[in-house]
Amino acid sequence: MSDEKMKYPLLEFKYDKKPYEELLTLNPHPGFMDRVSIVTEDYEHDDFGRLPGDDKNALGHAAGVLLKLHKHWLSPSEERDRPVRTKKGSRTKWSSLLSFLADLENDFQNYCACIKHGLGNKADLCALMEALLCYGCEDTVWEEVTEWNDAVKEDKNSSKSTFFNFDRLYIRQADRFLFLDNNTEEALKFYALAALPWRTGPSEAPAEKNIDDYSVSFIRQYELYDHISRGVRYPYGTSSQSSAFYQQYNRIIHSGISSSSLSEELSTFVLSIQEIMESPSSRSLHRARLALLMFIVIIKKHFIPELARLYDDPDRERWEVAIMEKSRLLEDTGYSILSHYAAHMTWKSGTRYFDSYLRLAKAAYLSELLLDELNAEGDAEEIAYYTSAEVFSYMLPEKCTKEEGKEGRLGKLTVMHLSYMNDPNEGKTLQKAIYGPSYGALQKGRKPLDVPFVFVKCFSPRIDYLPMWEMYGDHARGCCLVIDWEMSKWMEDESEPILYRVCYLRKQGNSYIVLKEDNEKLSKSCRTINSQLQELHKVAEEIAEQDRRYLDDVLGKVLYLFKDSSYSYEQELRVIYQTKENILHTEPKNPEDKPWLFVQTPFPLQLDEVILGPKFPDVSTRVPYLQEQIDQMCEKTDTEMPRITLSEIDYR
Repeated sequence: MSDEKMKYPLLEFKYDKKPYEELLTLNPHPGFMDRVSIVTEDYEHDDFGRLPGDDKNALGHAAGVLLKLHKHWLSPSEERDRPVRTKKGSRTKWSSLLSFLADLENDFQNYCACIKHGLGNKADLCALMEALLCYGCEDTVWEEVTEWNDAVKEDKNSSKSTFFNFDRLYIRQADRFLFLDNNTEEALKFYALAALPWRTGPSEAPAEKNIDDYSVSFIRQYELYDHISRGVRYPYGTSSQSSAFYQQYNRIIHSGISSSSLSEELSTFVLSIQEIMESPSSRSLHRARLALLMFIVIIKKHFIPELARLYDDPDRERWEVAIMEKSRLLEDTGYSILSHYAAHMTWKSGTRYFDSYLRLAKAAYLSELLLDELNAEGDAEEIAYYTSAEVFSYMLPEKCTKEEGKEGRLGKLTVMHLSYMNDPNEGKTLQKAIYGPSYGALQKGRKPLDVPFVFVKCFSPRIDYLPMWEMYGDHARGCCLVIDWEMSKWMEDESEPILYRVCYLRKQGNSYIVLKEDNEKLSKSCRTINSQLQELHKVAEEIAEQDRRYLDDVLGKVLYLFKDSSYSYEQELRVIYQTKENILHTEPKNPEDKPWLFVQTPFPLQLDEVILGPKFPDVSTRVPYLQEQIDQMCEKTDTEMPRITLSEIDYR
């Protein structure tokens, strides 16, 4: 192996995709096109799929549509080389192609209906499916296959249970997503199709097993690819020379690696996998898949620091093309905005856009450093959540019934949308600190009403603390849940959400500063945080006004981890979700009220203690029912029963 060291190994990694395109080619011309009669008229009728000839009509119409697609479809290289056409002509052609594709998808679904009723054959089904994949109809294929598999599991379509086990085709399509598009999400969806079980059990004759060349044993490979794609260590032995890059990958994703060691490891890893990617063959695809999946995991984890180093490089412009290509891999990360901005650079030329991109990347890197300083995982012991008795009841069996479809909420906390927080300056304190005097000018004009999908849950290390009771515990009528956070996450083996400390900023003149007296648990980090905030201020000053909305996006979670020092008595801890998925809505009690948005912790909480407030009403009569509900909750969530106590504060 070469001793060459790379300056920017993640940017420098590349491989020739053309050999993969040739190896993984799909056939757009199914064999049935040469033997069926072309059908041009509408062939559908009521109860289609049951009458003899329905299958031939579906294939005949598909053949006609494919001929039209062959005539009008351009390969990617032809598309690049074609002369520029008018917008009107381009729209007309694209509209026609979309119509042809919709017809082809309909023909495919009709042919599947024929298969269900005993018409048609497996070879033509596979060939038609391959043509659909060739023309980008992968969503239709995926949906049909998964629906068919669900029906097989329910013992429907069982007589045709192996008609969709086209594992080799699914793997080839997944490989195309991975090697040609570097799209791991879509690749894993199709690798998963190749791992689907198709046989329903004893009802199928053993002689039918492995009767064709469509299926392969792929479950173990899929599980490994899925494992790696989630950023987990390579789980098998790594002692052989041929698997050295597995060892390098494991060292790189280990959180404790130093920055100096990381640069060397990245360079060695990239050189190793470039050798693997250079000459693809059907026999070497497994190692190539692992190598590329590992690279994509690494780039999602370490690309931002590399871009931050590039920010200060006077020769940075030579990397613009590589940046635009690699930034696509950030699409499903917390920095997807950088992926979108890189796409923006492809049609907006000029140094300003490239420099702005690197400034945003530098801000993202500083945001990561701040998140590391504020990370409270493993540092917080017991934490307290103050709430009303009514809100607590939403964790208990009385409100988590199967009949209402809410049993999945048992023992879990609701994490409300940011809009419902009591501090009107949520997310603004850090903006004021980094924008400085120019922050006021940014607030002029029409106020944007679009809100980020950010959900926050707040905790405190102060247990049975009067100001917290008054502010958050329903004026001392509620309860304080004492949570063993580490045990809660450990029981479910969850990495998310992360528990962070809130940092309190004190205004001094026109600037903001982090002081030890305002941040009890951050006393050792104050100097570092102040330095990072100063760097962030410099970056923010250089970013054009029209790009500042992107800056807020790359700062992400860290925006909501800074508050004014007037709140420092809380010494708050937080979990923050930035998501558009799994959003739930409250059920308004009155028709004129609107639902509130919330998400839930992915795991039930291990409660050590439930402290009832100093003014908790009717303690003697309410505690027996409360204890019974908590006991049921713990039994069903496999958590330990907490103590139930009454606050020792004398408060009237």
